[in-house]
Amino acid sequence: MPVLDAALPTDLLAQYGGVALLALTGLAMLAYVVFIVAAFLGSLTSRLDFGMKLVWAVFIICAPFLGALCWFLIGRRSAAAMAR
Repeated sequence: MPVLDAALPTDLLAQYGGVALLALTGLAMLAYVVFIVAAFLGSLTSRLDFGMKLVWAVFIICAPFLGALCWFLIGRRSAAAMAR
């Protein structure tokens, strides 16, 4: 009669858990890059004047997450208000 190894589920969990963590990290990094690129392109294609587009673009490049977050929370509203 074969002896069951009690460590098998732990090894399986460690193996597939690492793959799942790697996949989750990859998806998070992809979302981060898409978020920043969307903010950058959104700032450049907005109806703001050239100076404000440049300010937003530099802010997004220098502080990627904070700049993109501020663009989506503040900048898009001000661009929409200027379009009216």
